[in-house]
Order: sequence, then C-alpha cells, then structure tokens
Amino acid sequence: MVGGLVRIALVILAIAFVSRYFVRRTTEKTHMRVRTEAAVLDSLAPGDLRIYNVDSTVDLVLKGDEILAGLSPVTVAKIQHQLDTSASRDTTGIGASISQMVKKSVAGAIGTHAAFPLSDIRDVRYDGDQIVFEWKDGSKHEVFGNTKVNHERLSSSFRREDAERFVEAVKARIGR
Repeated sequence: MVGGLVRIALVILAIAFVSRYFVRRTTEKTHMRVRTEAAVLDSLAPGDLRIYNVDSTVDLVLKGDEILAGLSPVTVAKIQHQLDTSASRDTTGIGASISQMVKKSVAGAIGTHAAFPLSDIRDVRYDGDQIVFEWKDGSKHEVFGNTKVNHERLSSSFRREDAERFVEAVKARIGR
C-alpha cells in the first residue's frame, strides 16, 4: 500500500513538472529547440560540421539549417554503459522501482541536443575563448551558457582552431 501511494505521489509530481515545463515553454521567447533523434546526428551532409571540446565530452554540430549542442556520442555511450551496469544491482523493492524509472528517463534523454535555428542568428563569432551567437532580436548567447565542468566553463573548452572553423562554417551557411 505504501508503495502504491509513493507511485501515485511520483506520478502527480511528474505531471506537475511537465505541466510547468509546457507553461514556461509557451510563455517564454527562446531560440532553442530540442532534438532527441539519434539519426539526426549520425550522418552529416556536405558542408555540415561537427566539433568536439578538448576532452570530447560535448559536441557542436552544424547540420542543415541549425546548430546542435549536446553530449558527444562517446559520452552518451559511457553513461549508457554505467546505467546498464548499475541496473543489475537494483532488483527488489520500492527503491529498485524508483531507480529503474529514473534510469529509463535518463537513458532516454542523454542523447538530447539543443537545436538553434540558423534563421534566428544574426552573427556568430569567436570572442576571447568562446563561441558567441548574436540573435536577430539583439540578444547574445554563449553556446553552453555558464555551464561548468570541473570548474571550467564548458563554452571555453573548444580548441581555438576548431571553434574558428565552426564559426566560419556557420557564417558561410548564414550568408548563402
């Protein structure tokens, strides 16, 4: 009975979070969309480009008419492997049920990439050690914002040559 009550409470909590997400999503102006389809990132057409940060944990992809940013395939595979190995240890009880639900949610979301349409971008540049987008509405945005890994800004973790090559490719795509 306690397990049933906990499940009901978790379902209600999940519905509340999803509802809040959609309310915020419809009331805020954002340049970002989300891509979860792995096939979108698997193949690149001529002129498309993918760069990785220094330790290959994240990637930036210029694909078609959008820029995608997220975890690299190597990082996704590593996390997936860790989830699979830890799943074998959780086999009984309410804790195992909750753990399995969380792991399934994480497994389904780890390959998600933020997608930025090129049509929203006025300019892109490599400023200091970061790729910065200037939107048509006048706002500016760093690719990974203020996200930090090991006390280093993720947006500063791309090799200069790769970042400059990426900026030039985006400018060329915007200009055509």
